[in-house]
Amino acid sequence: METRSELRVSIDVGCYHHSVAVGFPNGMLLEEFELAHGQEGFDRFFERIDDFQQCHGGEVSVAMEGYNGWARPLDTLVRARGYRLFNINNLKLARFKEIFPAAAKTDRIDARKGLELFQLREHFPMARGVLQEIQAVPLENNKLKRLTRRRRALVDERSRVLARLQVDLQAVCPGLLAITKEADNLWFLNLLTHGDDLQKLANARKDDSEDSRHWP
Repeated sequence: METRSELRVSIDVGCYHHSVAVGFPNGMLLEEFELAHGQEGFDRFFERIDDFQQCHGGEVSVAMEGYNGWARPLDTLVRARGYRLFNINNLKLARFKEIFPAAAKTDRIDARKGLELFQLREHFPMARGVLQEIQAVPLENNKLKRLTRRRRALVDERSRVLARLQVDLQAVCPGLLAITKEADNLWFLNLLTHGDDLQKLANARKDDSEDSRHWP
């Protein structure tokens, strides 16, 4: 059987199932099938791609939308296999479809569209913008990304809690909130937690708290 230089795979990503189209650089469609989003479905997917590769030879290139989104963890598994991974940029794809209209949207048609983009990117700069190869990133970069995202989530959560605190204080005892411009000051938080009743704060003294060193 004739050996091709590359096996191209396009995946239309869904929430629970994905549509897969497999073809060759010359535009020939080899097979289409559905892929369940789960370990069993992933195993079946790689088994079929391995069978195609053993039969036809060549490296494997995979195009999918939603890199680092709904495609997870399939995108990570694809890269772990050593396949080339391409992300389909949805915003640029929508613009591309305005210029090059296609048939009505279905999962199967969208999967085939990825195979078309592989061909078109060789000739049209706009198509290259739609189909972008994901380059290998050092492990440290991925760890830093997770940490920065976690930090941003904690900062957002802190802001929401502080906003609720200031609203409640303004409603219950506006005079207390007026003594500080920032309700998240450490000394002010120590003052609020000095007792279980805000009315008791009227008789509180600086040396009554173990945390009095933080009071102004």
